[in-house]
Amino acid sequence: MTPDIRNSTFYVLTQDDPSAPTDAVPVGFEEAYAEAQRRTESGLAVHVLYTEDATQMQLTRFTEAGIRTSLASQG
Repeated sequence: MTPDIRNSTFYVLTQDDPSAPTDAVPVGFEEAYAEAQRRTESGLAVHVLYTEDATQMQLTRFTEAGIRTSLASQG
């Protein structure tokens, strides 16, 4: 069974920024991708956490843009 990509959740974090809140807001792919690109273009180091529902294509788009990703811990 194919997972429903609408259930995938992403968290955009700015690395090494003590002024940024540590609790990221869960968002969908398009919003996360746009935000991560915006932050990257402004020179910030970005890390995107994703849930297991994320597709390989979504993760590839982050990778192609040079944005680091990791599976979000469950718990």
